[in-house]
Amino acid sequence: MTPKGLHRGAALLEMVTWTLLIIGMILKYSGVTEAVVPIAGGIHGFGFLCFAAITITVWVNNKWTFTQGLMGLVVSLIPWAAFPFTLWADKKGILEGGWRFSTPEETPGNIFDKILAQLVRHPVRSILIIVVLIVIIYIALLTMGQPYDPDAIANNVK
Repeated sequence: MTPKGLHRGAALLEMVTWTLLIIGMILKYSGVTEAVVPIAGGIHGFGFLCFAAITITVWVNNKWTFTQGLMGLVVSLIPWAAFPFTLWADKKGILEGGWRFSTPEETPGNIFDKILAQLVRHPVRSILIIVVLIVIIYIALLTMGQPYDPDAIANNVK
């Protein structure tokens, strides 16, 4: 899987999970059911974390500028913006190429390159570690509770 293919897949995941969350919110605030939001919210949260991790990985691999990388992360906060960003990045050519450090002859310089080299040279182990980290972050965020919900606060006030 190339950086372009991985980033495009993550952007599609982000777009689909945004759609699920927004459908859940429409159902909740139209009075149909509140049951979809916690499920869709959890799925979207996991998709968001995956997109962020993949964006950072491609940012380091393809040597994006700080502005390009930051834009890549910010678009995940805007519904359906990740995929248009990926199309823009593809058009600009900043998703081209393969993975750096795929051969032992390439020597990583800074800490980010060293992490990338581990990801590229040991993909199965690295993916397992990343998934475990995402799950830990995801569980920590779930433990902290849902984002601010004015309806929930209003119903608890007597």
